[in-house]
This record gives sequence, structure tokens and C-alpha cells, in this order.
Amino acid sequence: MRRSGGALSAFIGAAIALTLAADVTVLAVRAGGEPDRGGDLVSVDRGAAPQAPAVAPLARRYTPHLLAAGTSPLPPRAVERVRRLKGVAGLTVVDAARTGVGGRPMGLLGVDPSTFRAFVPEATAESDQLWQTVASGGLAVSFEQSRDGTLPLGAVVAAGRSSAPGQVRVGAYASMGIGDVDAVVSREQARALGLPDGNALLISAPKADVAKLTKRLRDVLPRGTKVAALTRPRKPASPAKQKGRPQLTGRPDGAAGDRTPITGNRMTPTMRTVLLEIAGLFGPFPTIGCYRSTGDPQDHGDGRACDFMESTGGRMPSAGAQRHGEQVARYAVANARRLGISYVIWRQHIWNVRGGGWRPMEDRGSITQNHYDHVHISVLR
Repeated sequence: MRRSGGALSAFIGAAIALTLAADVTVLAVRAGGEPDRGGDLVSVDRGAAPQAPAVAPLARRYTPHLLAAGTSPLPPRAVERVRRLKGVAGLTVVDAARTGVGGRPMGLLGVDPSTFRAFVPEATAESDQLWQTVASGGLAVSFEQSRDGTLPLGAVVAAGRSSAPGQVRVGAYASMGIGDVDAVVSREQARALGLPDGNALLISAPKADVAKLTKRLRDVLPRGTKVAALTRPRKPASPAKQKGRPQLTGRPDGAAGDRTPITGNRMTPTMRTVLLEIAGLFGPFPTIGCYRSTGDPQDHGDGRACDFMESTGGRMPSAGAQRHGEQVARYAVANARRLGISYVIWRQHIWNVRGGGWRPMEDRGSITQNHYDHVHISVLR
């Protein structure tokens, strides 16, 4: 989005872009905008919120349908009138701006973690630690913005107005599921970064006529408030998908839906890239286990390894799940140099990028220890 020198920008399709200052503009939301590359994965810096304030538990979830944004705080009375409009199932007040974060422009929201969590994808909404991190002043960044490794977990980066930027700690990676929303902070942190105060509403109205509700919103909200419809974001294809999705002839045992639970979501940028690609091409898995703070002084403990489970509970995978695991292992080997993979373990055999092909390993005594129920992938860094 380009700045417009202080004047209101015109609609581009279903977009809104209101300039607040030379370097801070109200968040633009494109109908059909692209979401985060990580689906619904969540990755949290475990050290980001040692004393997290209380965040209300997730009670229900909403699908966001409309974003209304102005150049100044929306009056509480107007917000309540919107809440009572026919067809409005839920709403949350946010601070919406496009501003600098870590040296790049981003769509940034200041949110109340207790209410905003209800408007994001399921896995993101359910992560108590993520929202406690945000409530404690941490920045939650989309996976798409984190892929190049320039915003590592735990890093303190400049954010806000270029004339007097504040600082914020990168506390988590997660999918927000709303086009052009690249990152979120708490509303308290938004004040410190110079974002507008309560200038926007995120609205869920699943049974309403969007065109009619948009007209009513313009009647209720202050003059100049822009309203944009949010369509379901289209998931962009990963580089691997653009080359052709592998032909799958099996499925992991116990995998359900289209999402993969991730445990230990603290990992290096290289490992995160591998995880996103493998999960996107071969998922869902029953679970993917990555960072472990204890029990593995090397790769898992350093955030450089993930286990892609083909079954759970220490059971031998079915024939279909074993075929699936074989395809995952072969893909990892075939793309090892491109992805930075150092070695792969599957069915008591190890493959190393340094050469030698697949080699047998000693018997460690169990299906899991011998890697019959999961593909282990480690990266170089």
C-alpha cells in the first residue's frame, strides 16, 4: 500500500487506506487478501512472557466478515450501536495501522487478547501462551513475515512511527487468517508505538447481507469511516506446490481435519521453513513435535529438528501411514540441499546430506525410538 501524503486514499477494490501521518496509515484490508503461509501453526518464544497478565479463556470463535476503520477513536456509543445491529454476532475494537516493524512496513493491529483471539483461526485462538505473550507486550508476527529469518523469536525490534519509533519484543509466530494483518500487539503496547487508539472494528456477521450491513454501519459510525468486506483469504501456493504436489498414496494414522497440532513451536528459521513446506504438502499429521527443552541436548533442544508423526501412542503405523512416511522421507532427501536439511531418520535408518545413502541404525528398543512411527528431520542451522 502506498501512502497518500495525509489525505484519504480512494478505495481500491474493497480496500481501505486512511493516512494518519507520514509513516503511519490505517491498515488496508483487501478482499481476498493472502493469509499467512503457516496455516494455523503457532510458535511462541517461551521466554517472552515470564509474568503474563490474565487473559480470558476462549469461549467461542467468530469468523470476521467486515472491518470498519477511521482516522480517530470510534465513539463508545457508536460501537454499542453497531453491536446491537441486526446480524452482528460479535465485534472487537482494535487499533489498526500500517507502520514500520523491524525496518519493513506491516499491517499492525493493537488488540485486546481476551476478545481478539475469538476472531482468528482455531489453533491460534486456542493458544493461551500466545495471547499471554501478546498481553505481556510481545509482538505476534505472521509466519509469512517471519520466513526470511530477520525477525527471530526473542529479538527486540523497532516499531511504530519513524520519527520516534518504540521497541517491541518478537514473542510469537502465528496465523491471524486476515489478509494484510501481518502482526498484532496489545492495545497498551500499541499506545507506546503511536498507533491510533480504537479507530477500527472487526465484525462478525455470518447471517447478514454484507451490502446492507455495510450501509447501516456507515449510518451509525462517524463520517469518513471506511468499511471493507473480508472474504475468506486464498492460501498461496508454496514454492514446492508450484512445482507440483507429490502424489500421496497414504495418510498418517489419527490425522483429522486439515490442521496439524504442533508441539514445541520454538525453532530456527530454517527448521520453520521445512516444517511449513512438509506440513503444507503432506499434512495433516496427527502431530508434529519440534522443540524440547529437556531430554535432547542437541537438535530438538536447539530448535533444529521436528518429528513428523505417522501414528501416535507408540503404535506401528498402518500400511498406508508407512507409505506416507516413506514419501515424506524421500521428499526431505530429494530437497535436502535446497531446504538446509542435514539428516533424516525413518524406520531405523538414517540418511545424511554428507553422503553415504541410507544406513541402518542400532536397535534402540521401541517403535518410537527406532523411528518407525515418525520421520525425524534435522536441519543444519
